[in-house]
Amino acid sequence: MAIRAEPTGGRDFGPLGSLLGLLLALGLGVGLGALAFWDGRMGWSWQPRLLGPDPPFINDVPFLGTIAVGGLITLAALFLNWVRACGSWDRPVLGLLVFALFADAVPAVYQIALVLVFLILADHALRRGDLPLVITPLVLPVGLVLISYATTFLVTRSPAPDAVDFVFRASFLLMVPVLPLLLRTPRHLELLLHFVILSALLSALVAFGQLGLSLLAGKVISFAEPAFNRMAVGEMVFPRCTGLMDHPNHASNTLGTVAVLVLYLATGSRALVSRRRRLAYLATFVVLSLAVLITFSRSGWLALGCATLLVPLIRWPRFGFGYLLGLGLLAGVGWSSGLLPAALEFVRDLNASSADFRWHIDRIALQAFQQHPAIGVGVEGLLRYFNPYHLQVHNTYLQAFAEMGLFGVGAFLFLIGWMGWRISRAFRAARDPVRREWLIGLLLASAVLLVQNAVVMFLWIKFLWFWIGLIEAAVLVCLVPARDDDPDQVAFLPAVPDGS
Repeated sequence: MAIRAEPTGGRDFGPLGSLLGLLLALGLGVGLGALAFWDGRMGWSWQPRLLGPDPPFINDVPFLGTIAVGGLITLAALFLNWVRACGSWDRPVLGLLVFALFADAVPAVYQIALVLVFLILADHALRRGDLPLVITPLVLPVGLVLISYATTFLVTRSPAPDAVDFVFRASFLLMVPVLPLLLRTPRHLELLLHFVILSALLSALVAFGQLGLSLLAGKVISFAEPAFNRMAVGEMVFPRCTGLMDHPNHASNTLGTVAVLVLYLATGSRALVSRRRRLAYLATFVVLSLAVLITFSRSGWLALGCATLLVPLIRWPRFGFGYLLGLGLLAGVGWSSGLLPAALEFVRDLNASSADFRWHIDRIALQAFQQHPAIGVGVEGLLRYFNPYHLQVHNTYLQAFAEMGLFGVGAFLFLIGWMGWRISRAFRAARDPVRREWLIGLLLASAVLLVQNAVVMFLWIKFLWFWIGLIEAAVLVCLVPARDDDPDQVAFLPAVPDGS
């Protein structure tokens, strides 16, 4: 790795270094003092404008701006200390990038992490000249998706906002070509899995904290907007917890996908999974599943349930007939006893009005596609189309037809078809059971995305494109095996000594 930050311990940086450190500390102290002074004088005016007249939990907290800035400085210091402890920037930056996937409520963290990734890769290429050139073939269909997105400018009436959205979302699609540059060995995939699990657990713990604070305060406390931060069942109101995301559906999607992946890995053979790791994976699955439950995302419940039921069928296919027969018997008993109809009625009654309008939006989307079949009405165009509800269609597949037309749908089908062909080729080429486990686990967890996309709109979220890039990175690991102990074959992460 080119950029190194060797641990210094008590290293003496000399008089100049001591002076610079003193000036930095003094400037930081003066800056925080000035911020506290103006926060005390002006906080009464800016805080209501930014947070509303009566924000829950933090309404009576003085010097909120100073506390927030101090917290950001503390987090930055902890991050830099992590860099120093690691001796390089690579793992902290990768961890920051993964954290951003589960933290939509934290502004700009993804963009910062992506810039740092490119700086590290550029340093590796320019100063050492040994960065392997890994260009995934998926750049072609992803490029076609971007071209299809760009046709929005042919039909839009507000090109400036659409251009900002285009650049913003194009950065999400960069995951597909970038991740294969970073992840070159099974050890890298395992390290990434650790970051994914830790980030998902952190978001889940925040969700549990939101639930507790909401119950204590008697108000909904989450990062979601008031329009969808609660779930009404008759006269009862439940908070829809979001963790570090800004929408409960997004939280359920990210956490549910990771939950299914760790469940599949937990059911692996003893030769591949130790008892300690198996218990850790199972505990992670339980925690993440409970976090999905308190999002009150019906689409998340459906997707997690369907994917979870697939795990035994894929893991132990020889028992498939008996397993399906058992599920059928349980469903029959549940239906005849009335438990299953009661559960379905309960789920249906959760904000029943929010489900009714979706059929109207779906009909509008179909009309938009029929009238503009070639390139659609443009991304976000349904909001400007004849849409008295001014709401998005809650179906990713229908969204692609209506907003991107046949050209955009063809680009996505090309992407999915090429991915499928490459996955089948990689599975045939993989001889190591660990690599096969990764491919199967990632594909099985993708069922959460495929199912939930049928009832929500996730076409332009970071996590979807991260998952596509991660699958492609796993495919390349299978097709081009790399030795973990050969640092020349490592594009981003340094080799890890055995036992570390």
